Amino acid sequence: MIHLQHVTKEFAPKRGLFDVSFTVEPGMVFGFIGPNGAGKSTAIRQLMGLIQADSGHATIGGYDCWNQSQDVKRIVGYLPGEINLPGDFTGEQVLHLMQQLHQSKPERQSELLEQFPFETKTKIRKMSKGMKQKLALVGCFMKDAPVYLLDEPTSGLDPLMQERFLSLVDKERQRGKAILMSSHHFPEMEKSCDRAALIKEGRIIIEADIHELVRSSRKQYTIEFGLEAQAEQFALQIGSQRFQNHVSFFTSNERTLNQIIRLLTEYDVRAIQTSADDLEHVFLHYYSEEEPS
Repeated sequence: MIHLQHVTKEFAPKRGLFDVSFTVEPGMVFGFIGPNGAGKSTAIRQLMGLIQADSGHATIGGYDCWNQSQDVKRIVGYLPGEINLPGDFTGEQVLHLMQQLHQSKPERQSELLEQFPFETKTKIRKMSKGMKQKLALVGCFMKDAPVYLLDEPTSGLDPLMQERFLSLVDKERQRGKAILMSSHHFPEMEKSCDRAALIKEGRIIIEADIHELVRSSRKQYTIEFGLEAQAEQFALQIGSQRFQNHVSFFTSNERTLNQIIRLLTEYDVRAIQTSADDLEHVFLHYYSEEEPS
């Protein structure tokens, strides 16, 4: 449904997109993960036909994102990373305008407002960031489009609204929607995405099934020894650091881990702890590998 093929859009060295390719199928939530300035919003703007690529090709639903941008916009629900709406409009006026533009059902708008409530008669310029974000979410999803492009969708939302948003995304996925979601908020991506791509300086450094990414991450192990002298000896043995009677190390290699476990049979070990696998560890692991030595 969403296809980027070798898309490049260079603004400056290491700024833009460079040979980016990925596909989002119907019924899939695809996570685009990276820090600010990594190229996430540039990719989404390219898909919306807001900027033209230097090279490569992007389509949504078979429509060329640049040459057939009107057809693309017709089938896409878009949530931009920065919400810019007329300050003197009320939320109610904005939603009424969106309803007319998208010819959406009033019932869907009402359902979404129950999930993401705010005072619709408040003018945009008087709204908090959270209120504006809820207004934008309602406006985006009331379109009931087959494709959603969501740029930092939970920015400004409180934890309850974030959980409701994730439930909405899961419901839309089950309805067969293709959803591309960019974020640097790891827990929400881990909970909601099927696949993910990590992007740095405009280049995808890895793309995989979200659970495969987590399983392949480098994990931290902390070992508590009965004696501080043993901890010091073991730390020297494996080339790691010691804090009192604790030694910590990182590895994703099963062979290395088994060798360390065999070494531990010679010591008085009180406890072994491992860090919980999560997407943030994956992100930091791959980013640290990419840093120059």
